[in-house]
Amino acid sequence: MAQKSFRKIPESVRSKVANLPSDEYQVGVLRSYPVSDLEAGLLAHLEVSAQGGIAVVPQTSLPPAEQGRFSKWNLTGRIVRRTDLPKVDRSWGFETPNFGDWSKGSHTITFTRQAYQIEHLHGHQIVIAMEEVSSHDKQVTIAFRVDHILNRTAADHDADLLFTLCLLQENVGAVDVVASTTSTGEWARTMALTWEFLPVGTRETDSVIGELTRRLRLERNDPRREGVEARLGALLALRPERMLYGTSGFQRYVGAQFTPGLVVFENARYGNAIYVMFEDWEDLSKRSRVDLLAGSSRGFERIIHRRGWEGRLRHAVQTRRNDAR
Repeated sequence: MAQKSFRKIPESVRSKVANLPSDEYQVGVLRSYPVSDLEAGLLAHLEVSAQGGIAVVPQTSLPPAEQGRFSKWNLTGRIVRRTDLPKVDRSWGFETPNFGDWSKGSHTITFTRQAYQIEHLHGHQIVIAMEEVSSHDKQVTIAFRVDHILNRTAADHDADLLFTLCLLQENVGAVDVVASTTSTGEWARTMALTWEFLPVGTRETDSVIGELTRRLRLERNDPRREGVEARLGALLALRPERMLYGTSGFQRYVGAQFTPGLVVFENARYGNAIYVMFEDWEDLSKRSRVDLLAGSSRGFERIIHRRGWEGRLRHAVQTRRNDAR
């Protein structure tokens, strides 16, 4: 199950925001769903449904409070204790009887102490805009956008970004960002991952690595280059039939094909994991990385780059390659 919200802005999102072509943008995501999931009510809270195998997608929907705390705050607002500001004097009072006898009247006792300042934030009732992008093979792709324009130069940018990220995460289970001027059609085209195949043949390993790092635009003084070269070396050591290079928006991917149905790929610039795809990899690779992670893991295995990942990758590739023979 996807996480409910974020404690801080993910670094991958920060990187994408920094690379957007304009300061103004929106939090949104492209996601694909089996029509059967919509018929079962997966997005009923956003009034998305399916009838007779056809998706019914409203233009906008206001997330219900029951969907999570950010959805509730979006509707009703909240009270925030500003621990980042200096404490101030706050006074409280209560009535007490004179000499312990209410028949003799009463008086107010007041006491004061230092307390954090309180800020009342009103609910903005921000809606999520939706648009059906495509529908085929009993699967529908929907573009979601939080209907709130963010500006990366604004003083309150980070707070607004975190709130809208969490609002979308609660309701859709995935997040991304897109320039506010980008049409849905253009967005879908840039997110589609297309591969270019690079035959390995008898070329030296260093030559292949050099070509891929050039395509990835990793300069020699880039601190990420050494790690990327090590990952590429691990892939080449497993003797792939050919290497792959692909782009999706601002993302750049490399991969290795071991059999017609077995491909290993990763986002070499921003990713922290490698993906072993062994079922309908052509279809999976066309989906956005965000959509891929938000869905089920059917058809691929995700291996995080931590100690021993090379051994886990080698085992996964050898096992799948043997199964294909």
